[in-house]
Amino acid sequence: METKKIEQQIRIDATAERVWQVLWDSAHYKTWAAAFMEGSTYSGELQQDGLIRFHDGSGNGMESRVASITENREITFEHLHEIADGNVGQSFGNMREQYLLDEKEGVTTLAVSSEMPEQYFDEMDAAMKEALKIIKKLAEG
Repeated sequence: METKKIEQQIRIDATAERVWQVLWDSAHYKTWAAAFMEGSTYSGELQQDGLIRFHDGSGNGMESRVASITENREITFEHLHEIADGNVGQSFGNMREQYLLDEKEGVTTLAVSSEMPEQYFDEMDAAMKEALKIIKKLAEG
């Protein structure tokens, strides 16, 4: 499977702690992740080696492992496989998604990189741009 990597960043007038809260607080996550798919949520523990299920609320999505985490600074997910109708599906190989937060004087740069199958790149790249705008608005609001 051929993959491509989204690499985007945005400057947010908020602390890294606030941006982190917007990223991973359940209610906020649902708001910005809707840019990818309405009803998106996640379950599991955001801790080292924790298993996370990103899903649409109807049993479809993917299961990932937290490869590394430093609260308010960085989290990297290793996407393991897709979930279809609640069942484990196709393996993703070694695709990763990373969120880096760099705060300077109360302003945070959020950088996101995400590997994905090439056929989804354009759609997901556009969705990521929209998601980052929503994250910025929530964190600054």
